[in-house]
Amino acid sequence: MGVTLERMPRPSSVAPSEPFLLDPETALVLQALEEAKAKISADGSQAVDSLSELLAHGGALVFPHFRRWVEEEPPKLRKTLVQVIAKAADPKDPFRAVFLFSLLDPLLWDEDPAVRRSARRVLREKLLAAYPEETLEILAQWASDPSPEKRAFAASLLALLPERMAKRALILLRCLARTEEENVRRAVRRSLEILRKRAPKAVEEELKRWEDDPLLSALLFRG
Repeated sequence: MGVTLERMPRPSSVAPSEPFLLDPETALVLQALEEAKAKISADGSQAVDSLSELLAHGGALVFPHFRRWVEEEPPKLRKTLVQVIAKAADPKDPFRAVFLFSLLDPLLWDEDPAVRRSARRVLREKLLAAYPEETLEILAQWASDPSPEKRAFAASLLALLPERMAKRALILLRCLARTEEENVRRAVRRSLEILRKRAPKAVEEELKRWEDDPLLSALLFRG
């Protein structure tokens, strides 16, 4: 199932304070969300189970309301949402991936460092393992992003994909290695070192293609 973050629906413009405009099912969703928010403790642990269940089974119905949390709620609630996303990840349900990635994406670049660290840890430890193919699609999008931060982050994650995906990861690393930004090239070098241990044959075959390219070979033999 393809994951394209830009195509996900935006939050509804209907505010929770206007229940007379909502259909009964949506009103129940909002009620459940508000009740869960009221139970959130300092670390958000009390409400994570019920919210993840709501996210897992609500799909497109609850997505706009969770997305509003990303954009409008304070850091404590955004950090709780990261935990909810981690709890809702299920490799048996690939259709859920599109919602989880779309919710997590803005949290990866959140202005709050604690939220940002938590979101990146969940991507590395939960979503990548549950949805490796969907993760690769996201990393391919970031690999061509104008932001050096996104490209460097993509490069750092490519080495963590399952070994069976090493050849595809190496193709993206080749593209990323042609950048001029040093932080991106540094991330590429680190990923190559990891992949040399995990998939040595694939790396050896790929790096033979790099030898005749001045930019790529310069990265390989640097220091």
